[in-house]
This record gives sequence, C-alpha cells and structure tokens, in this order.
Amino acid sequence: MYNALKDYSENYSESRQKFLDAMQGKGEVKSILHDSKGPDGEDLYMDFGVIGPADAKTGLVLVSGTHGPEGLCGSGSQIGFLNSGMLDQLSDIRIVLLHAHNPYGFAWWRRTNEDNVDLNRNYCDFSAVIPAHPGYDVLRPIMVPKKWDAAAVKAGLDAYEEEHGKVGLLAAMVSGQGHDPDGMFYRGTAPAWSRRIVEAQLPALLAEQSHIALIDYHTGLGPFGVPYMVHGYEKGSAEYAAFDKAFDGEARSTKDTDDLDEDLPAEPKGPIVLGLDSVFPGKKSYGAVIEYGTVPPEQVFPALMEDNWLHANGDIHSDEGRRIKDNVREVFYPTSDEWREMIWERSVWSINCAVKLLRTESSLD
Repeated sequence: MYNALKDYSENYSESRQKFLDAMQGKGEVKSILHDSKGPDGEDLYMDFGVIGPADAKTGLVLVSGTHGPEGLCGSGSQIGFLNSGMLDQLSDIRIVLLHAHNPYGFAWWRRTNEDNVDLNRNYCDFSAVIPAHPGYDVLRPIMVPKKWDAAAVKAGLDAYEEEHGKVGLLAAMVSGQGHDPDGMFYRGTAPAWSRRIVEAQLPALLAEQSHIALIDYHTGLGPFGVPYMVHGYEKGSAEYAAFDKAFDGEARSTKDTDDLDEDLPAEPKGPIVLGLDSVFPGKKSYGAVIEYGTVPPEQVFPALMEDNWLHANGDIHSDEGRRIKDNVREVFYPTSDEWREMIWERSVWSINCAVKLLRTESSLD
C-alpha cells in the first residue's frame, strides 16, 4: 500500500502548501480568502480542489478542517488521495476536495471558528426552534468556568454522569445550543462565513452531477485509530440501505438508537452532512462523517473545555496557553505514525466505499 506518512503535516500552513503542490497538474484550485490571520500573521483560505469532468453524472466531496484541530487528519488524507494514484480509477467522477472548511480553527488549533461557532452545529434551519438539550444549562457552570480547575470540572462531570449515565452526560454536552455564545458546541444565530462559502461554491462546482457523496473527516471519538463511518439517515430509508450496502454494513446512523453509545452519544443538530439537501436541492446526496478515535472521552472533552476557557479568559501566548494548545493537538492529532497509517488505510476504504455507493445508485436511474 502507498505510504502516506509524508502527506500528513504539522500545521495549517504546511498542510495548505502540500495540498496546493499535490493539486498541480490534476485540476483547478479555487481559493477563498478569510478575513482573519493565522498565528504567524499568515493569510488563511478555504480551498476547493476541483478534478474531473464537469458533466460527470456523479460527484465526490472530501472535507477537511470542519473542526480546526482535526484538520490535519483530513488534509493528509486528501493529499494522500491526490498523490497515491487513486485518481487513476476515478476519471468518470467529478471530485471536489474542500480543504480547511474552518481555516481560522485549523490555523489556531481551535475546534470552533472565529466567532466560537461549531460548524458542525451551524448547518441548521435558523428559522426553526431548535431546543438545547436540557442538561446543557445544568452543565454550563462546570464546562465554562471563569477559573479553570481540572479537579472541579472532573468532579462536576462525574456527578452528572452518576445521575444520568455516560451517554446522558455526553448527549447533554455535544447536542448543540444556540443561546450561549461563549459556551460549548454553540451553533450561532445565522449561517457562518464557512457555511455561506460552501453553499455558494459547492452547488456551482457540482452543477451537473445528479448523485453526490460527501465525506467529512473528524477525530476524537472512539478507541485509538478506530474509524466510525456515521450518517444521519433513518433506518428503512433508501439512503440508509445505500450506505449499509456500500460500506459493508459498517456505517452507523445517529438516528438509530441501537447505534448510540459513548462513542456516538447523540445526533448533533446542524452538521454539514445533514445539511446537504439545502446545499444540493433536487439532487440525490449522501453525507457521512468518518470519525477516527484518539483518546478516551474523559480526556477529549476536558481538553475542549480548557481550550474554550483559554480563549475566553487566558493568554494563548503564555506557557499555560502553549501547554493547553499542545494538549488539544495531541488529543485530536496524535503524534503517532501508527495512528496516521491507520487513518490513511481506512480513508482509502471509505473513499472506495463512497465510489461504490455513487456508481451503484446512479446506475439505478
């Protein structure tokens, strides 16, 4: 198998340059400049690498960097896809590689964007009433303290888990909320910059395709290196059946209660993969997240909470700030060649399964 280790990077700037280099001679790149700057004053971009015939029947979208510190996983997988020769078998498919969905978070090792918006909660209908999980406000003083105290946070989370169980705890934290802009898993009050760019660009780049599959790369849930392919389709639906067949029965649904556990505790409200009907109206679209495990939830969520505290109350350039950022990095992008080899292997598998889904479903029309 192709050795993709060289395709994985250590920061946003390195990953973007590798992406642009890998795109040379393969297609076109459309770059959208972001208003903010990176930690070294560098410009930040959302890049769209476009490959394949404009009139192809099917389209494949691979997304990196929805959650900033997870971006290097997706970016490396995109670059490996470009460098490995996989494209040779895909000349009949229109391909869009969306690099750095959240360029600010990618550059600053921040899950959220420049406005503390979690993009995977932002692709929702803001005209509708979306109630927060009732447990969020109970947990808010623990998750968003004025003074960081790791022991107090752990005690508070443990007490809630004792009453509601681990899945209940995680569901209360991650479902998403729209009333606490300084808090955790905040969806915002309107479509964020990234969503507006995606909704303007993807329909134009995939205007002729009738069937579109999208894979969004994520890390942080599940055992070390173990991937989960997760979608949000109802059991019994045509989309559920298509995923089940193409992904060899390994895809899980956030709408299937049998699939919910501490690694997949609840359906988030507003991820991009559940917003494809608005991005591609009138088309058959299939969205899924590939989620790679890193460390246990007991380490993941305190790392996010401490980083949120840092940006609200601390100094990111201090020794404490650097320690917190180093921890976020290790939690979501482990410095392990073994882990990166595991994610590359399953990235190849997931892309091949998505291609199988597209070819099967488009042949039925």
